[in-house]
Amino acid sequence: MKVAIIDLGFNTVKLACYYLQKDNSYKAYRQDGVSVRLGEGMSRKGYLENIPIQRTVTALKLFRDVLTFEGIDQVIPVATSAVRDAKNKLEFLEQVKNETGFKFRVLSGAEEAIYSFIGALESTCYPSCLFFDLGGGSLEMIYAEKFEIKRLRSLPLGALRLSLEYAKKDGTFSRKSYEKMKRHVLKMLPTREEMGIGTDTELVGVGGSLRALARFDQEDKEYLLDKIHNYKIDYDSITSISKIIGKMNSDELADIKSIGNNRSRTIVAGCCVIAGLMERFGFERVVVSAHGLREGVLSVSAKDPETLFSINIKKRAKSLITSACKVAELLPFAFNLVEPFVSAGMLRENERSILNLAMHILNRPMMIANLHNLFHIILDEDLPYLSHREQIVLALAVIHAQKEKTAEWLFERYSAILRVQNKCSIEKISALCTTARILEYAKATVQVSILKHKASITIISGNKLPIMLLEDAFKKCEKAFDISINYQFASSRIPLNHAKKESR
Repeated sequence: MKVAIIDLGFNTVKLACYYLQKDNSYKAYRQDGVSVRLGEGMSRKGYLENIPIQRTVTALKLFRDVLTFEGIDQVIPVATSAVRDAKNKLEFLEQVKNETGFKFRVLSGAEEAIYSFIGALESTCYPSCLFFDLGGGSLEMIYAEKFEIKRLRSLPLGALRLSLEYAKKDGTFSRKSYEKMKRHVLKMLPTREEMGIGTDTELVGVGGSLRALARFDQEDKEYLLDKIHNYKIDYDSITSISKIIGKMNSDELADIKSIGNNRSRTIVAGCCVIAGLMERFGFERVVVSAHGLREGVLSVSAKDPETLFSINIKKRAKSLITSACKVAELLPFAFNLVEPFVSAGMLRENERSILNLAMHILNRPMMIANLHNLFHIILDEDLPYLSHREQIVLALAVIHAQKEKTAEWLFERYSAILRVQNKCSIEKISALCTTARILEYAKATVQVSILKHKASITIISGNKLPIMLLEDAFKKCEKAFDISINYQFASSRIPLNHAKKESR
């Protein structure tokens, strides 16, 4: 099923098209955005003006043709701060409906924050975080502890709104106007105590300004991965970028690849808000999410359409947020093999999580012969819980399970991001994945006991095992974990002591 989300904001109208599967998982395959600046001129009068309205209607007509061309099954149009705050919003919505056929659902500030939070949470999974969504017209914030919302704020601190208020006509800021904007931002933001922020809390954000800053930071540092999701920017980098871009005019900013023309008028104000958030709440880094409002709307619509179209999201927020971070369990045939290694302290919890994901990837129907292409496809996925380094480890473990030399070459290619000990993790995960897949093929179960550097494995199988493959897999486990493995077979027909086989 093809589903499209139209997100009409203060600055930009965006169209995202997704393949929605029967299990409610989804994959974006097309994204378009037009800088219509719908909220331009509105802050002074409170009314949407004719020229921004016409820009918006023209963009929506273009999207209507795109949707027809793509054969979309369902379209969900939502509008946020500009329409929400406009005194003439009803007239605008009627005009849009008559001229484009789109009937927009206008989200409250709280709804916008929660949908955006759910969208980000599904692909980041930080149980305790201060989450923010910085748009063109507003800043939404949610503080959550153990996946439960504790505080929620929506503030008129959008990047375009602030730019229109404090920048010159050419988009530049004088030192005086920038400092005035900064004081305004800090004054509007609540304190850490007012938000009730506890310890072990991450700052997680979404929004075009944050993504642009992440790309700028990656270009500056010659970062090897072309990936924004789950990228982390520290406070020093944010303040350094702020000083650099604060001296540029809109044309100069537009020439920077990571910023471009659409973001050139708002990036300075956006950077000011993000730096203000980090300063106000004492965060040393911010985690970038590439998923937000559109993914949250899609996810909730797929799981519980009545919530999206008739029930206030606040009533269902807790259950929807809790379900957002459910990770698939380790596959049954692998559980009995892997858990003893975890219990013995030979496999760390984060390695177990990566192994779990690797098993699910290896059990997909493989249609890709080129392992380099497969490596990059895995890196392109926005996976929860994993840092960029851990996602590289995941991709390399999958490749290592199929061809060690290719994995070793790729390890050297990304050695600037990886650590030496990651090579050992890759070998452990690869060896256990290979062994588990052989056991799955034979529909076998195992009993494993580990004492010091010796492992005893009893294999109970209903089908014939590929013995040579199994022995080769055990040798890989022995090398990866620096242990010796003794294994034996048992079945309902053969006495245990009659089927003993040692690997050494």
